[in-house]
This record gives sequence, structure tokens and C-alpha cells, in this order.
Amino acid sequence: MPTIQGYLAGIDFQQKDFIGTIALRNEELALPDGSKAALGMDDGHWVLIHQQSPGAPFVVFEYNLHDKKITVDKKPGAKEDIKQFKRLVGYFFSHARIEELVTILPPEN
Repeated sequence: MPTIQGYLAGIDFQQKDFIGTIALRNEELALPDGSKAALGMDDGHWVLIHQQSPGAPFVVFEYNLHDKKITVDKKPGAKEDIKQFKRLVGYFFSHARIEELVTILPPEN
């Protein structure tokens, strides 16, 4: 079963052309480690909502690619938070199977 990573091989995220959200298609699904994630992208602004395990609180990472700055749950983050964000996004891309995902695009104007 293909993962997101296989489909993203030819995409340059510096282009910032994709605007939308990628998420697991229902609440029963989880990544292999039991975590859940949704990733929104808009012109270099990435928002990752991550839940480590069922019942754990959701953590919201907001990463600005232009400024290389991150906030975690609306509080300024540090370099370690950026590393964690990248690790979580990498895990999501490597393990989320295409057939388990939904892509939410903004309405066209």
C-alpha cells in the first residue's frame, strides 16, 4: 500500500503551491505507532495537529517556513520543537497510507 512519501518524491515544498489539509479519513484510523495527525499547508505556513495516543491531548504545531519559526500550542517554540515537528511530519509522510487519508482543499474563488 503506497504511503504519502511515495507520492511526494517529485514535489518541491519550497514552491508552496499546495494549499489544503491532509488528514486520516476517520477517527478509528491511526498511524502504526498509534498516533494521529493532520497537516495543513498554505504558502509556507504549516499546521500540524498531533495526538500521540488515544486520550492524549492534541498538540498544535504552527511552522512558518519563511521565518523558520514555530509555535507549539500558541507558545513560541525553540529549535528542538522544529526538529520534533519535522520528525512528526516525516513519520506522517512515511507511514500514512494513501487509502486512509482525505485531502481537504479550500473552496475555489
